[in-house]
Amino acid sequence: MDYKEIAIGVLKRDGLVCLTLRQSHQSFSGCWEFPGGKIEGGESPVEALTREVKEELGVVVTQWQPLIVIPWQYDTFGVRLHVFESEQFCGEPKGCEGQSLQWVAIDKLGGMNFPDANKGIVTALQLASQYMISGAFTDEQDALMRLELGFKQGISLCQLRAKSLEQAAFISLAHKATFLAKQYGVKILLNGSPDLLNKLPDAAGIQLASHAMFQYNSRPISSHKLLGVSAHNEAEIEQALKIGADFILLSPVKKTASHPDMDGMGWSRFAEWVAKVPVPVFALGGMKPEDGVKATQCGAQGIAAISGFWPNVL
Repeated sequence: MDYKEIAIGVLKRDGLVCLTLRQSHQSFSGCWEFPGGKIEGGESPVEALTREVKEELGVVVTQWQPLIVIPWQYDTFGVRLHVFESEQFCGEPKGCEGQSLQWVAIDKLGGMNFPDANKGIVTALQLASQYMISGAFTDEQDALMRLELGFKQGISLCQLRAKSLEQAAFISLAHKATFLAKQYGVKILLNGSPDLLNKLPDAAGIQLASHAMFQYNSRPISSHKLLGVSAHNEAEIEQALKIGADFILLSPVKKTASHPDMDGMGWSRFAEWVAKVPVPVFALGGMKPEDGVKATQCGAQGIAAISGFWPNVL
């Protein structure tokens, strides 16, 4: 598939990002967008982005950091968005081409009107790079103690997973966990059925298992909640995207004791599959905090882990 290669820049300042409004003579007029433009022959994405942002906003930006690459197919053409972010720029951004400009809080981006291909950018900005999955605990109090310790250590994205609990016990724990997460500003997703959100509306969303997603032909929860989906191969990635996953957990990258029947895919195949996905992807399977750099180099949002993040309580 042929794509138009586009460089996109997210300028950040004090928790805000810079958006411009597409004008009436442009495609997707009336939509907000992040600055950027087409990568010309011989240019690297960063060179193209630096040039485009200077032309559009009148500022010189340095220290671009990769955020996400998004392949997207519209009805008549495809684009591949090479997205970078930076807080380092000289000058005050302005609409040099007559476009309106606005600084918007990251947590307000979901209410803005963007071209469809930009949805993955918004999600990537709103998600952390570390996704803690709850591990073993002895009782409800122990689980809550470990969760709070993780939150105090800087975890801001968490999956509450407790397969051994009966539903009533899980719901009891989840009520307390979502309350705790709200106090710390943590997004907590529930591993289980989408109807859990009917009982636990304060949860940030649902983490859907790979075997469970094939029950659905469309998105099973509100667009106002996060839908994470676990996948292990390309067919499962395709199904996750079909039902509107906001992000994907792709595993196992390394062979793990918890899934001895599955070989690790390795970083090369992980990167190959991620390059085809238009939403953020977390690497899972044998991940430790030090794997975060490698994961992002392979195109991931970051890493997800149980033992790598789940606190020990002495």
